[in-house]
Amino acid sequence: MKKILIFVLLIILVVSVGFVSAKKEKGFKLPKNAVEVSKGVFYLGKKANVEGYAFLKYKKGRAKPGTDCGNGICDPGENAKKCPSDCGGSVPEPVSDCYAFLAKGAKWKTIEPYYINPLNQEGLDHSAVVDSFSNDISKWEMVANRDILGEGTTTMDTLEADTIFPDNKNEVYFGEIAEEGVIGVTIVWGIFSAPPSKRQLVEWDQVYDEVDFDWSLERNALKMDFSNIAVHELGHSLGLADLYDSACSEQTMYGYATEGETKKRTLEAGDITGIRSLYK
Repeated sequence: MKKILIFVLLIILVVSVGFVSAKKEKGFKLPKNAVEVSKGVFYLGKKANVEGYAFLKYKKGRAKPGTDCGNGICDPGENAKKCPSDCGGSVPEPVSDCYAFLAKGAKWKTIEPYYINPLNQEGLDHSAVVDSFSNDISKWEMVANRDILGEGTTTMDTLEADTIFPDNKNEVYFGEIAEEGVIGVTIVWGIFSAPPSKRQLVEWDQVYDEVDFDWSLERNALKMDFSNIAVHELGHSLGLADLYDSACSEQTMYGYATEGETKKRTLEAGDITGIRSLYK
């Protein structure tokens, strides 16, 4: 009887440890060394010639106030930590054009697959989440007239956004985001310090907060629209930056969103011009 009791306790312990570990990996929290280089853009550090940035998508009205400008990363990337926290990004075109790059010339030069874990607390149909995300990628690739991000693989394995160094795997999942008022996070790793012609993106991860926000695949005034947020986040994965100029508030890459919003499901003139200019 005693042996059976010990065996049961060991099983409970293993399951509990596994649960805590999975929960920890599934969430997202900015590392202590992350430096905000422009509104919602955090420098994660450099590994060899590859640098990482986290782009935080805020709910309208809950983000820090800042200057109206396009927020790319600092240029050159190796000096990112020295850049100001307002308009420190590299904006190759006037903001009035309503598009901005993460860094001029930084784009995908290879087509890589990605992994998506559709598990969520909202009860959203897993296949519908996967199909919606794939369709949102197609919206960007269609106007760019080329394949860019590759095919997705559905998995129920625990995924983890990489904040320390890239793991050569592009990952998408729902989880808890520690930073207040943040709807979603996209992490992009790439070569940003080289001359524009030598720059490129090498990895991206995305996390959608399912703890502080409710989600819907259909138009629901009380919930975050998954496609509305995903199309925007994919813009970062492709190399575009947030916009905070009020004149650009109708563009998909505008930096704020709120419940019930669906206008970012489609691409607008600035978004289309930006992606075509980057991948011409």
